[in-house]
Amino acid sequence: MQVALQVAGVAVQAAGVLVLYLHWRAKGGLGGVAVVAGWVMIAAGGAPWLLAVSAERGLAIAMLTPMTMGLALLAPDALARFENRGKRKPERTGETLEPDASAPGRTSRNMARWIGALIAAPAFALASAAAWQAWGPGNVVDRVAFSIFALMLAWTAALLWVLSAPRPWRAAAVTTLGALALGGGAYLFVSSGAV
Repeated sequence: MQVALQVAGVAVQAAGVLVLYLHWRAKGGLGGVAVVAGWVMIAAGGAPWLLAVSAERGLAIAMLTPMTMGLALLAPDALARFENRGKRKPERTGETLEPDASAPGRTSRNMARWIGALIAAPAFALASAAAWQAWGPGNVVDRVAFSIFALMLAWTAALLWVLSAPRPWRAAAVTTLGALALGGGAYLFVSSGAV
């Protein structure tokens, strides 16, 4: 039964990576629900491994499938670029990273990105580490060690979202609310004496 659950977990993780890949390749994306669903599938697919073996080994094994699947999906593009590396592409002029660079609100969006990167993302990362220490599996030493991993993962994810979002104020606000929810929940849990 456990082997069947692990195989099913691998399939669910592969499907989650595929959803994220299709979202990335689709013009305009597939929407926020598809992104959340893809990441939830990746996390849920790793659960059988975490339950079968120790937390550190299970986490390492559970992350192999998303990495392998991601490399397999990106391989055709990488091979095509490798084959065409000798050909010069025409130079692009007049393009910016932000198409509406001269549009009103550019300063506001940049401020949101700065606030998100310097305040919201670190706060979310610290709150994620605190939440892992409060609710994570294993003994105290394992929870502290994995909270560092959770901090790095959450910080990276929050930075990527805040800095790449077309509406950075919304991304910064949601990241801040997530930090408050995780940190506040962990604080209430610990202060109640449950740990």
